[in-house]
Amino acid sequence: MSKSIFGYTHILLFCLLFLGVGTMCHAKKKKKVVTTYYLPVPDNMPLAAKAEDAISMFAEPRMLLTGDKTQGKYFASNRFGIDVSRYQENINWNEVAKDDRVTFVYLKATESTGLVDRTYKRNLAGARGVGLPVGVYHFFSPNTPAQQQLSNFMRAVNPSTQDLIPIVDVEVAPRRKSQIVPFLKRLRAFVDGVERYFGCKPMIYTSQYFYKEYLKGKFLDCPIMLAKYSEGVPEVGEDIRFLVWQFTSSGSIRGIVGNVDRSCLMNHYTVDDIRYYGKKKQ
Repeated sequence: MSKSIFGYTHILLFCLLFLGVGTMCHAKKKKKVVTTYYLPVPDNMPLAAKAEDAISMFAEPRMLLTGDKTQGKYFASNRFGIDVSRYQENINWNEVAKDDRVTFVYLKATESTGLVDRTYKRNLAGARGVGLPVGVYHFFSPNTPAQQQLSNFMRAVNPSTQDLIPIVDVEVAPRRKSQIVPFLKRLRAFVDGVERYFGCKPMIYTSQYFYKEYLKGKFLDCPIMLAKYSEGVPEVGEDIRFLVWQFTSSGSIRGIVGNVDRSCLMNHYTVDDIRYYGKKKQ
């Protein structure tokens, strides 16, 4: 009996060894799929020898290429911007201006009915003082009357001090489905109010998910700025004026301590496409 068990053990070990070698051979034959990405960076910045190095160096949005054409309708440009608020505390704008990846700046001005960002005026003077084109945004509250929010925004922001069209930041929805329609009506009233005050359509900022869930088909008359922090250009499934992509909330820019939101203009858009020329010139 012991001799028979010994023989069976050798056979079992041989079978296990055969299966292990076969698995290793199969793994070697399987080719690894390599995807090449394009990294848009300013022309005066040195490009890495290969895309992977460039991505790790600059952490810019990546865009899949097939030959000389891009996949999808939208593609990222090498014209970058930032948006800041009180969370960035004291910003050294002289240093920010030396960073070639900053070609435009958006500042938080107001939120809801009574909040004015405490760094707004300081940042406005600092950014414009170093020659950076500046715009403002209002953080929209879904459950607060539009006119009260508009009054807060108008008290804090003087259109004559702006270089870029304003932004309405929409990223919070009502908790109940029954409140969605009133929310959209308030948002439309606020957007129309900003248009009357500035003399131009404001840009609506939101996430890819939020747009598809709540705003799809509702604000096609406005330029759009979409936030998406994962790989791949945002897509919302309809034809929109998608001008700006906020691709990270953890960017690093000289002159700013800590994380900062970073964006890029899309397709062939330039800063002139979001520039504010004054109420009478629109």
